[in-house]
Amino acid sequence: MVFLINSYHNNNKHLFQNESSWAISMLRLEQLTADASLIKADNKTIEFESGANYKFPHKIYHLQVYHNMLRVTGKTEGHMPLLLNQQNINFITKGHTVQINAIDQFQRKWEYYLDFQ
Repeated sequence: MVFLINSYHNNNKHLFQNESSWAISMLRLEQLTADASLIKADNKTIEFESGANYKFPHKIYHLQVYHNMLRVTGKTEGHMPLLLNQQNINFITKGHTVQINAIDQFQRKWEYYLDFQ
């Protein structure tokens, strides 16, 4: 019984941390893409130019699926992991809107939309 209770509490902490990580990652991504312009997109990579109000204006970035990670890279350098340990991540592009779909290690499905200029 003690093992089950400890396991329950550990899983609750771990699950909450993942939900929190998702929300923080999407907030960081939304800040980066605010007023950004979409350059090109496919189901694994989104290329965009940051907006004029971002701390690094008019810089080219790539939002990528790399192994089991969602990350942002600069055109020539840099690497910022957003989501780690995902089982599946893909993008669906419709016009200037990108839908991010992810399935985490607990089989939970996440969906987020980014609107580009």
